[in-house]
Amino acid sequence: MAIKYLVTGAAGNLGNSIVHELASQGKNVRALVLPGDKAACRIPAGIEIYEGNVLNRDEIKKFFEVPKGTEIIIIHSAGIVATVWNYVKAVYDVNVQGTFNIVKQCIQSKVKKLIYISSVHAIPELPKGRIITEVAEFNADQVAGFYGKTKAEASQIVMDAVRERNLNATLIFPTGLCGPNDYAFGHISQLLMDCAKNRLPAGIEGGFDFVDVRDVAAGVVSACEKGACGEGYILGNRYVPVREILQLVHELADSRPITYMFPAWTARMLVPFFGVYYKLKKQPPLFTKYSLYTLRSNSLFSSEKAKRELGFTVRPFQETISDALKWLKAEGKI
Repeated sequence: MAIKYLVTGAAGNLGNSIVHELASQGKNVRALVLPGDKAACRIPAGIEIYEGNVLNRDEIKKFFEVPKGTEIIIIHSAGIVATVWNYVKAVYDVNVQGTFNIVKQCIQSKVKKLIYISSVHAIPELPKGRIITEVAEFNADQVAGFYGKTKAEASQIVMDAVRERNLNATLIFPTGLCGPNDYAFGHISQLLMDCAKNRLPAGIEGGFDFVDVRDVAAGVVSACEKGACGEGYILGNRYVPVREILQLVHELADSRPITYMFPAWTARMLVPFFGVYYKLKKQPPLFTKYSLYTLRSNSLFSSEKAKRELGFTVRPFQETISDALKWLKAEGKI
């Protein structure tokens, strides 16, 4: 039977990489993008593009319509990544209500499989030094930061549908995404640009588990076939200190070395200043209460389950930064 892959959030960094991975394997793909999204032109030629919003039930219903005899595998990667601490309506609507709409349509359309892109931030943090692995129950009250709370709530919506409505769904928990083709120029891309252009006077102590977006995309596509129903998979690489990222940019882009690193407590005091600074630049702030919390949190995530069951692999982190810088240069950003 023919299979059609439906990808939401296809103009985003991960969604775009997933579509490229599917296209490279010759899959039949339909990509959902927001109306007027300029990044839609970056989707590979030959991919069917559908304009719509996960908050519009009628548009979602049409997005799911396929020829008779065609099975659907949907990869739901649409979402808003936000480094905010408190409630933001748009983030909640897209991440939670949007996922609810997709899950409901999956059940009505009797899809073959749903791959839901969650986040490691939906998983409760363990004390420093303990390795964090996948969980099967999600509670927004057990995670920090508003983004993590929305992903936890949405993950539970998916799990409830698995248990109560027999939905065949697999959850993916990426760590911090990094790499090329980030046409939204998110936080990591902004950090690389600021560092390469010598706009960053100092760094921040701390780090996180960063993974190449292309490796995550390959893992997501593998999960379409190998991911077990009701199971989740952490897709990460390793803990990378911010200092290492800045040093790599210095070496690869010949930028000024950054020698001073703000301690976390100092950086927290400067959050209001960072907010004003980036507001004047009309850019999302690199450093917020939540991002600083994340850089000091326990980010010892295990991807052993994904390696074992999905065949998940990662490339060296230096290659990720090198390719990201080459892409930013080709885009005229550095």
